[in-house]
Amino acid sequence: MQKLFTYCFRFLLLSLLSFLLSNISCSQKSYTLTNDGIKLKSGDNILQIHVVNNKIIRIRFYPENLRDERKSLVVINPKLEKVNWKAEHRNDQIVLTTSLLKLNINSETCNIVFQDPAGNVLLEEKNRNIKPAVVLSENTYHVQQTFQLSPQEALYGLGQHQDSIMNWRGHSVDLQQLNTNVSIPVIVSTKGYGILWDNYSLTKFNDDQNGMKLWSEVGDGIDYYFIGGKNIDEVISGYRKLTGEVPMFGKWGYGFVQSKERYNTQNELLNTLKEFRKRKVPIDMIVQDWFYWSPNPWGSHHFDSIRYPNPKLMTDEVHKMHAKIMISVWAKFDSTSTNYEEFKSKNLLLKPTSILENPLQQYYDPYNPEGRKIYWRQIRDSLYEKGFDAWWLDATEPEMAHAWTKTEVEAMNNYLGTGARYFNTYPLMTTTAVYNGQREETSDERVFILTRSAFAGQQRNSAVTWSGDIYAYWNIFRKQISAGLNFCFSGIPYWTTDIGAFFVTLSDGCKDDSYKELFTRWYQFGAFCPIFRVHGTNTPREIWQFGEKGTWAYDSQLKFDNLRYRLMPYIYSTAWKVTNDGYTMMRGLAFDFPKDEKVYNIDDQYMFGQAFLVNPVTNYMYYPWIGPDEGEPIPSENLFTNEGKKGGLTSEFFEGTNFEKKYATLTDSTLDHNWGNSYPLNGMTSNYFSIRWTGKILAGETGQYKFITSADDGVHLWVNGKLLIDDWNVHATETHYKLVSLEKGKIYDIKLEYFENAGGANVKLGWRPPSYQPKKNIKLPEKARSVYLPKSAGWIDFWTGKIFKGGQTIKTPATIDIMPLFVKQGSIIPMGPFIQYSTEKPADPIELRIYPGADGTFTLYEDENDNYNYEKGVYATIDFNWDDAKKTLTISDRKGKFPGMLKERIFNIVLVKENHGTGVKIVSQPDKVINYNGTKVEIKL
Repeated sequence: MQKLFTYCFRFLLLSLLSFLLSNISCSQKSYTLTNDGIKLKSGDNILQIHVVNNKIIRIRFYPENLRDERKSLVVINPKLEKVNWKAEHRNDQIVLTTSLLKLNINSETCNIVFQDPAGNVLLEEKNRNIKPAVVLSENTYHVQQTFQLSPQEALYGLGQHQDSIMNWRGHSVDLQQLNTNVSIPVIVSTKGYGILWDNYSLTKFNDDQNGMKLWSEVGDGIDYYFIGGKNIDEVISGYRKLTGEVPMFGKWGYGFVQSKERYNTQNELLNTLKEFRKRKVPIDMIVQDWFYWSPNPWGSHHFDSIRYPNPKLMTDEVHKMHAKIMISVWAKFDSTSTNYEEFKSKNLLLKPTSILENPLQQYYDPYNPEGRKIYWRQIRDSLYEKGFDAWWLDATEPEMAHAWTKTEVEAMNNYLGTGARYFNTYPLMTTTAVYNGQREETSDERVFILTRSAFAGQQRNSAVTWSGDIYAYWNIFRKQISAGLNFCFSGIPYWTTDIGAFFVTLSDGCKDDSYKELFTRWYQFGAFCPIFRVHGTNTPREIWQFGEKGTWAYDSQLKFDNLRYRLMPYIYSTAWKVTNDGYTMMRGLAFDFPKDEKVYNIDDQYMFGQAFLVNPVTNYMYYPWIGPDEGEPIPSENLFTNEGKKGGLTSEFFEGTNFEKKYATLTDSTLDHNWGNSYPLNGMTSNYFSIRWTGKILAGETGQYKFITSADDGVHLWVNGKLLIDDWNVHATETHYKLVSLEKGKIYDIKLEYFENAGGANVKLGWRPPSYQPKKNIKLPEKARSVYLPKSAGWIDFWTGKIFKGGQTIKTPATIDIMPLFVKQGSIIPMGPFIQYSTEKPADPIELRIYPGADGTFTLYEDENDNYNYEKGVYATIDFNWDDAKKTLTISDRKGKFPGMLKERIFNIVLVKENHGTGVKIVSQPDKVINYNGTKVEIKL
């Protein structure tokens, strides 16, 4: 018995010693050292901290009984490098430190404070919550993390949203993929950190007086990465180290892309390209949009043999004209296609749903590795082998009636799990299929993908995202800037927009001077986007459709097209920085001026690379915009409730899109609402609701009234029992009107019905009384715009060479041929010759423009233009360094080499000043001409 007691005592003692060695008690909690961090028990949950590298920390908070950790679809490098770190217990805190970060974990709350090495607080957790839930029959959790921010910091990212929000402080947004809205759960701060929220379900972001919250519908727990950095560039570089670096496009991908909806025949496409070459308008790619297959089934990838008798000959002819061709490919398949049958036979289709625009079509399952391989093989056999160069993957949200309902989410149940869990990642998975597929075919041609949606990590798939099917209005044009900038702040550098918008509501289209002005200003902006691309429907989009050479629209567009191509050495070298250094080409001002709080909310200016401050003109100056008539508000004194009370109509709010469940009854005096993604009433959902307004209307005069509705999604209007407007469909905002004869003093019954499906809720009822007269002699604004010049060494006007001090707002000329451009002092810009396509000839001579006033550097990058040999080090770089005090330019020894490289070349050095080295034209008398053979040279200017 005594031996047994002694044995038990020794066992207990050893166990206790073992426990004390591996655990440190912290107020009834304990933490365990792991290979890459610490594990801390908090009630029934586990807080696990993983040190990824010196400035990246992964935070997980999950139920103690969680069995398996799911593999991330986003993070492909969860362990970057071996890091020296340490953890220790100090009073009521556990402190984990690396060389670049310090984490203070409160022993009681388990909340974390992230600090820099000097002890400055970067970010502070406020609280976290995981709540059991059942979603689509899956036992899961709703998860939420709340952070405490500092008052002065600004936040960017979260993807692309069409709401004019630049800085997300004080705002909220739902992260769900929709046409025109791209959801990426990445946030960056001007304080020098970022958050990658590794969750794929419906997610809500909100920042208010209670903190910044991230809430997701489905999760095994909270899972996010804290990424530190000296600036936003370093943060994004860290994000890409986790999720994948950015491949380079072929040089042709940075040239001009001509597209429209759509070229209907082989001859039409080829003749369009021939016209570009005939007119000497630079172009690198032309696009074949959808329905080239009709009457063949959707998803067949087979051409209509009458309209496209020889697709291989078509691509050969395009290539003979030194251009590339992109083709539209979808991820959904008609049930009568053989491609559909192959997917179906192997159970590789997502669940069908009657809510789809066409219930006979189904999306394939890209979450299944076999599904991805088959998708690419079908594209390869039908299209790639015919010579197509680039892939337009349309509707990759995926598109299901432009919205998300429970039925549609359930239809996305896939190989990995429920549609609710993997809600937002469809675009990531289907672009992965095409990128990996083509990379396995060859390394001789670089992949180029255009896609309407995106998710975190997608930059590794050579994918460009565009801003969706938007409408041609000046205010929507301006919204593209903040949408594109926040997309790039989200870590994905390649973004574009339909120049001129997809939908054009003006009946004369490209012949209407109002639209010509809008299109021309959009074109100028497009020339300074990462990808320069025209596209749209309703009206032709080729440059000559807006007038002939010598007319203002044609000449301005040609000017900016030529400028884009003269800047090709600058753009291609910047693209290398994107690939090699984790850089971003299209840069919200907080990238470069995080200490200048005046830039935080600027939504219509940005940097293009390290030199250019771009200032698009986003309002008309020549032709007043006469868009669809939306009428004027009906005076409240002309409206009566159902009970006869003067001052408004009776409004009934319902949950559900067909008046299923009444939520509230109110009186509405103004029938003009734009909720966007917000709630129509407190407590109601922001989506899937309906409203009915009823009552009476008093006619103030006799004659014909024009009743006008403008609504996102469905609208009905009755006057005196007659259905006047019948548009009960899901769509972006559309305007309708009807003429009705009314008599003065009479009262008429009126009823307006509206439903909102998802995203962008707005509805308006207006009228035009018989006495209405359109406004004439509208005063036009000054042909100038205000520009804020961020605090720096100073700025030089690209068009005039005039110098301006930073930290001030100026008014600068903005005639129709000028988009204000300023160059940061100390910049070095290499400009090539005028060319018709990106690889027409080597960039020789290069006009090297130096913008004095500060020291500067630039690295010129060159390679073979269109293969992946650069990944093996087959490229060359030349460094330029400008010493402003000594007025000396140093050109370094060339590093590296590649086949076809110019061993000797000419640099025409231009020291920019007023009216010297300005604008698009080549400087006829440079300050120095340098014959360079690859060895270092120093030039005094």
